[in-house]
Amino acid sequence: TSSVSRSNAASSICKHGGSGSINTAVTSASASSTQKSDPHRSVLLQCYVELKSSVNVEDHVLDYLYSKSVISKPLRDRIRDCATPESRTGLLLDELPSCRASAFREFIEALNASKVTAHQKLAKKLLEVAENG
Repeated sequence: TSSVSRSNAASSICKHGGSGSINTAVTSASASSTQKSDPHRSVLLQCYVELKSSVNVEDHVLDYLYSKSVISKPLRDRIRDCATPESRTGLLLDELPSCRASAFREFIEALNASKVTAHQKLAKKLLEVAENG
């Protein structure tokens, strides 16, 4: 039951298109998107410590993901309310796999679009880990 409640929570936090109301179709889309992003979840977990310590999501990344409707306003606000840069990045990394299937690709795009060289290097590393398993 915890995975069901997590899927329901994810459907209220992440954007999945449609009118934004939570209903059966959105919950179903959330479960489908979560299944599609599972390989990317493992990539994020493999790089979790490095990402959490090196990425400041407030340097463009958070706004980029919000502007692409990858994350919702409530999630963006929850992330911004975290006390430290590491906890903000950690919350984003924890929630990202529950967002739509393209969230991983758009996270990489956000890192690449950042003017922070370390973010661009991490984007390249994430792609390499994803390709090499």
